[in-house]
Amino acid sequence: MRRAQLVFLATFAATGALAGPLASRNNGGKSAASTPWPSIPDPEAYTKPSEPVRVYPISVATGLTSEHGNAKYKLDSVGDMVTLDYGCDQAGIPFFDVETLGSTYAQIEIKYTESYNGLLVNQSDGPFPFANGLSSEFRVETLNITQTGELTSFFVQGSQRWQSIKLIHGSGVTMKTAGFISTVDQAPIASKPGYFASSNQTMTDIWQLGPRTQQLACFPPGSQVSTWEVDSEKGAYIRGQKPATTIKGANAKSYTLSFEAMIDYGGVGWRVDTEVDNIYAEGPYLVLTSNYPEGSFVNYNTSLVPRNTLVLGRGWSLQNQTTLTGYKLDTFEVPFDVTEKEWHNIETNSPGDGTYTVRLDGKQIAQFNLTAYNIGARPPYFPPCAYYSFAFAPWQDQAAWYRNVNVTLASGQNYYSNPMTSEDVKIEYGVATNSDYVCSDAGKRDRFSWLGDRQISARSIEAVGEWEYVWGPAVQAFDHQISSGEIPSNMLFSELDLLGTQGRTESLDLILVDWENKFVSVLYYYWQKTGNDTFIQSYWPQMTAMMSYTISSSIDPVTGFGTNGASGANLYSTCLMIDSLEQMIEMGQALGYNKSRTWNETGGFFAMPGKDYAVQDMSAIERTKIGTPEQRETFWSKLPGREEPGGYVDPPAGANQFDLLGGGVKISMNVAGELLWGLGERGDGQTAANLLMRSFAPQVERNVNYTGAYWEFLSADGTYPGNDLETAQSHYWGGSPTAFMTEYVLGVRPTTPGFVTFEVKPLSDWSDTWVQGRVPTPHGLIYTAWGYDSAGKIHMEVTAPKGTTGTISPPFSGSFSVNGKSHQAGTVTVKGGQGKVTIAQD
Repeated sequence: MRRAQLVFLATFAATGALAGPLASRNNGGKSAASTPWPSIPDPEAYTKPSEPVRVYPISVATGLTSEHGNAKYKLDSVGDMVTLDYGCDQAGIPFFDVETLGSTYAQIEIKYTESYNGLLVNQSDGPFPFANGLSSEFRVETLNITQTGELTSFFVQGSQRWQSIKLIHGSGVTMKTAGFISTVDQAPIASKPGYFASSNQTMTDIWQLGPRTQQLACFPPGSQVSTWEVDSEKGAYIRGQKPATTIKGANAKSYTLSFEAMIDYGGVGWRVDTEVDNIYAEGPYLVLTSNYPEGSFVNYNTSLVPRNTLVLGRGWSLQNQTTLTGYKLDTFEVPFDVTEKEWHNIETNSPGDGTYTVRLDGKQIAQFNLTAYNIGARPPYFPPCAYYSFAFAPWQDQAAWYRNVNVTLASGQNYYSNPMTSEDVKIEYGVATNSDYVCSDAGKRDRFSWLGDRQISARSIEAVGEWEYVWGPAVQAFDHQISSGEIPSNMLFSELDLLGTQGRTESLDLILVDWENKFVSVLYYYWQKTGNDTFIQSYWPQMTAMMSYTISSSIDPVTGFGTNGASGANLYSTCLMIDSLEQMIEMGQALGYNKSRTWNETGGFFAMPGKDYAVQDMSAIERTKIGTPEQRETFWSKLPGREEPGGYVDPPAGANQFDLLGGGVKISMNVAGELLWGLGERGDGQTAANLLMRSFAPQVERNVNYTGAYWEFLSADGTYPGNDLETAQSHYWGGSPTAFMTEYVLGVRPTTPGFVTFEVKPLSDWSDTWVQGRVPTPHGLIYTAWGYDSAGKIHMEVTAPKGTTGTISPPFSGSFSVNGKSHQAGTVTVKGGQGKVTIAQD
């Protein structure tokens, strides 16, 4: 375990973090007549099982239906189907307990999806070849059944509520049960240290989306296993997934890539001249299909991947999935059988002029000029990559062995050579089991470890109290830092070697430099919540190097504004820069930033000169306190002008960065979370509650779209996931409400690091009848509640753990009683370990 991890664990062990319940609080476990809230519960007892947890559907229905049922898993004839509903998102390795098999073998087609509508289309809610995220990128898979007993899939399915099982070959298949061997934390939400509840059940449910999203998107070391298998003689066995790249052998000019492949079933795939893990993939994607011998999957899409054919694609994959554009450009029929279970030699020649020649076992099977297709070029918002290389992986429901890979230059020089027989290839190609704590944006699609979006999710994790999912991913980020000080905007889960780290970092951080500033914010609030000086001190040289890189690469030397690397002067990036500089060195004006230069006197808003304002700028301006209070007030008055039924959004023709490919405005939960944060700082509980009900309440409605987790996008009318089936519905960049309700509705925030001192300052215009909660600190739990009695008077209670001192600011003006002593005013001090403080408005 790394030094910083040990330091952290030792620090918390010494403080007795999350100590046991306090005897003097909670009204003796009963609700007191004088308070409107029920007793604040202790964390529910929970012991982590020693074996993997299995999860089962809450409903099994015959046929394709969203109606609930209690049917048997009975698939008598081809076409028979059952629909499984797990009630909320689950994640893990699919298993099927086969009881009877009426034919020599059978084949089943399984679909997985977060929204029910995914079951109605061919590819379900996939594919999403966004990252090598140590899970299946295809949401439809086919399995052979050759005997009774338990059948398991190989890939982890990252996040899904719905599942269908359809018999496509054979007969007489019945199953005892089916489900997932869970690969995520299954502890009840009530067992977590942090807790929030409200008289408004919707607000309670919204808060609880946070810890469940955390379970689906944050993973301990070793929990997400490699998607490659390696044999010391046969090489790397790769099933259908996003092709994985190597930094070794990158940027070759005028070369031939050769390798040996043995198709196990279906086909073999590879890419050349493609970006190294830069999300998009511009170079040609090549899939060579087999002759589909007897016993092959009967549902192979022979229109997309015909037998004995080389298929040419470009983009993310061979098929589109909303904004993940993919193209099938051409097919080249192979004039002889491409056999399975036999080794073949494959060569791809790239002379560097856009033409390619492919040979199979010495025979030319294709020659093409990629630019002649005039389609599939990289989108303009993805800049060129620093490193281009080759990549390996077959297409959906295919698997193949790869070995003896060579890149040979036109001069005859060997540029790269790898037998692919060592376990090290998993690290080289970025597909090794995760060695760090990692938090992705989402359980399903965004399975990169994104740096900047943790600014939102980390604060919600802190509200729940599982600190390892803040410091752990921070360690992962620092482990990917390179000599320039740069930390990549997104990282693979896999452990990487030094060369892989360097190359992928330089390739990834091209348009998101300001996420380094967001990472500073993550570290700052972690330090505020934990007081872990040792952790911050141990990484201080790396933090200062990161800031030096950000300043040198993301500040316009003429205007002094932040540019986010290469996107021009940007108000939001400038605010992030100021914020991180203040947090790092308490020098808020280190840039010589002139606040008045962004104030548009005529329009009454903050924006870059000549630009319109953006919704997230309102939050950034509020948090950094740019301008005068009067200017900020005027700026906020513009918010209703950006209102949609589902929340607030910028015009598509202006600042709305989430309508890049057209298709209509959508509500970003990340922007909604930023806005919520600003409203908390502003003390505007009324607008915040309205925002929560518009943008987040649809996510807790128990309909076919419910997942139990935060979504990525919402439609502008507030009725369904905003990117349709591409929407990640267990996406942690939307997790702000969990932190917001703890920090602003309960009102509990540290005033010195580690909650040695803290404040309880609830929003004065929050209208729920009562709220209550537990707030984790290194010293134990703070218990607090407040609400209105039948006469409309506010009551409060706060119990603090030993080693802390709190200042209570009641959310009303006038006098009050403290522990029965009336006619007091101002603030109240609560001493940790000295019992509960109760306040009642006079």
